[in-house]
Amino acid sequence: MVNLRTVLGDVHVDGVDRVLPHEHLLCDFSPVTGDRNHIFNNPALAARELGYLNEDVPPAPGRQHAIVEVTLRDLGRDPEGLRRISQESATHVVMGTGWYLEPYYPKEVYEVSAEQHAALMIQEIEEGVLAADGTRIRAGVIGEIGTHGGTLSPAEERVLRAAGRASNATGAAVTTHAFMYPTGVDQLSILEEEGVDPRRIAIGHVDTFLDHAYLTGLLDRGVYLQFDTCGREHLMPDSLRVEMLVRLIDEGWADSLLISSDRCHMTDLKIRGGLGYSWTVAGFCDLLRAAGVAETVVDQLTHENPLRLLAGVRAANA
Repeated sequence: MVNLRTVLGDVHVDGVDRVLPHEHLLCDFSPVTGDRNHIFNNPALAARELGYLNEDVPPAPGRQHAIVEVTLRDLGRDPEGLRRISQESATHVVMGTGWYLEPYYPKEVYEVSAEQHAALMIQEIEEGVLAADGTRIRAGVIGEIGTHGGTLSPAEERVLRAAGRASNATGAAVTTHAFMYPTGVDQLSILEEEGVDPRRIAIGHVDTFLDHAYLTGLLDRGVYLQFDTCGREHLMPDSLRVEMLVRLIDEGWADSLLISSDRCHMTDLKIRGGLGYSWTVAGFCDLLRAAGVAETVVDQLTHENPLRLLAGVRAANA
């Protein structure tokens, strides 16, 4: 499969340059956090910020950068807003499907089965979300599917099983939220029980729990690992992210690693003094180069690996 499913339709991977596999362009965490910095719902502003990405790291001729937008329905997902951002910024945008994690779940999440959850995910991937103009906007990835704290709740497990079933039915990758705890192990076990190919799975936020045994244990089982909070020094210094990435690359895991920045605060934006979306593929990649990472490996992390993960969505009639 050589196509990436975006909010503007399927695009051939030859038209894609750098990929940020875990980001937010429009989201609202504030109903749970109470923090207005978590209200991030201005399409024009988001398009402007992606303009900075294109200025800082100009895409190759005939290509566009790609953003994997993992905001889900319980975080204020806005498919039409994402379509507008993609059009105005000349950036590929991949939309997620599913539910985030339990503190954000609406009542309806608890009222249906895993099969019903899976059916809706499949519908959003194959048919799309109905827009006001009568067109449909299709999801291209499942997730981010999250775990709250160190263990999965029954509802979170049900959503994760649904994600696995939807992945099997569509070929779409599953990207997870395993934040500050080694919960990627349990997430992977559930997805394996559902029969998901580990090469269709990215365990997210592993750079918030930098334990070598945890990371290599996951890698040994075949998944991708996302170091996807690059630039968030309050969570983990970038120096430690680089140190662990270099160690894993030296151990032969370069083809299973991904990097991104999980922008989801207003103060993340360049217009508000933040690092913006370009940090991962600009400043952070420069840190990797300074640590001795070869340009071919940088290309793997920012281009080859995420496209290999994401470009597996099957056509509905396949």
